Amino acid sequence: MTLFSFTLTIEGADVMGDDAQDALFGAGCDDATFGVSGGVQTAEFDREAGEFAEAVASAIKAIESTVAGARVVDVHRESDAAATG
Repeated sequence: MTLFSFTLTIEGADVMGDDAQDALFGAGCDDATFGVSGGVQTAEFDREAGEFAEAVASAIKAIESTVAGARVVDVHRESDAAATG
């Protein structure tokens, strides 16, 4: 397994409330930090998976199936320091 770091941008529903946070944690998003900046909700993940696409897909599924109305609208992959050089 590889650890992948990425940020998801979320629209459509408030994922910052206590109930949403508890539900997201229970759905496996305990490897994410949720926040809001400039009115934009984000989730910063450090997720282990076999491939990047698998890590992102599982995170999106967890968010969108747990918080009614939440939609992931953007994915930003963090730079992989080991890949540069």
